[in-house]
Amino acid sequence: MTVKITIVRPEDRDREFLADIAPFFLRQDVRKALPYLKDTPEKVWLFAREGGQVVGIAGIIPHKNGVAELCSLYVEPSHRGRNISENLVARRLALVEGARVIRVVCSPASLPFYTYTVRGMKAVAKRGSYTVMERKAGKAA
Repeated sequence: MTVKITIVRPEDRDREFLADIAPFFLRQDVRKALPYLKDTPEKVWLFAREGGQVVGIAGIIPHKNGVAELCSLYVEPSHRGRNISENLVARRLALVEGARVIRVVCSPASLPFYTYTVRGMKAVAKRGSYTVMERKAGKAA
């Protein structure tokens, strides 16, 4: 089955959006993988769907200072290894082309993924056990 990525912008949020995102916020395995998982009014969400079911999520938080934060990347364990994460990252990068800086806050487990997938990322800070990585948006991804 084909995985389709849909984008939900703040103005597009509706009951279907809440029905799709709420289970991820409630699951302990997701909360363990994404302890900083949050929603904000300006956050753009991406859903990876297979057969109508959400199998992966990712977010973008646009900051007023021109920073686009890539966050909340999670793919169901049963769907990993199928390039879903890579596709979610590529779609997010395409959506933030006008940003001044791209920032990622990633767990130790996903650090190699981002250093490989989003070329040019440099570690700039730590947030607990998480690494904050950034790169100027104009560099090749």
